[in-house]
Amino acid sequence: MFGLFGSKNNKKKDFVFEEFKSQIESKGMKIDSVDATGLIYISQGELELKVSLDNVRRNYERDKDESYISDLVQTLLSYSIELPSKWEDAKDGIFISLFPNDHDFQDFLQFKITDEFCKVYVFSVENKLIWITKDDLKKWNITETELDKQANVNADKLLEKTPITFDTIENRKLGLIELEHTTLKAALLFAPAMKEKVKADFGFPFYAVIPVRDFCYIFSETDFEFFSGRIGKVVVDEYKQSGYPITTEVLKFTDEGVEAIGRYPVE
Repeated sequence: MFGLFGSKNNKKKDFVFEEFKSQIESKGMKIDSVDATGLIYISQGELELKVSLDNVRRNYERDKDESYISDLVQTLLSYSIELPSKWEDAKDGIFISLFPNDHDFQDFLQFKITDEFCKVYVFSVENKLIWITKDDLKKWNITETELDKQANVNADKLLEKTPITFDTIENRKLGLIELEHTTLKAALLFAPAMKEKVKADFGFPFYAVIPVRDFCYIFSETDFEFFSGRIGKVVVDEYKQSGYPITTEVLKFTDEGVEAIGRYPVE
């Protein structure tokens, strides 16, 4: 639910492991055991937490940013966090997030966007994401349509105060979303107000790549040939190195929706 679980096993006691161990011990927790696959078991009150450092290790290797470790520790400290029982208390924190289609979604609400990734509905609090199920909708006495509408309203509000900057390469603009809440960065591309937000600099329709959930590029239809032939290596590198990969597809955003018009090969 909180993105703790990785896909590759690694039980090497590297810097990430040692720093993680030191930080949780400073918070009064301790590692009970580490199994043969590298999965870490930690007791937290009545809960037994199972934690993989694979995603954190990937992101640290990519950015050398120790905040990935401390963010995971903070997530563990608040692991008992629950969804608000009332819709009025929850609705302002409803957003979508993006995940590959091969993820195990269990009973969580998810909807396919392309052959490679889908959207899930989440409650966002303190840069953490709690996935939403149909049972949650029953508890709140709302429909999926109402949930989707609220996610769009919240995304538009967040987008309104989120700058889109750009690098200029040979007089062509390559856009980037500057959002402190990085777990929602790529998902903001799907905000209804994005069309008007990018129209002045990139026109509409526009193209984007979202190799990982905290990284995306935006470029115009007229610059498609220029950028699509140049950004492939960056897209693939980000996809392979991140703990939160989404897709290497090139996406076209139009009034009819989102279409994958090609993809960069990972191998």
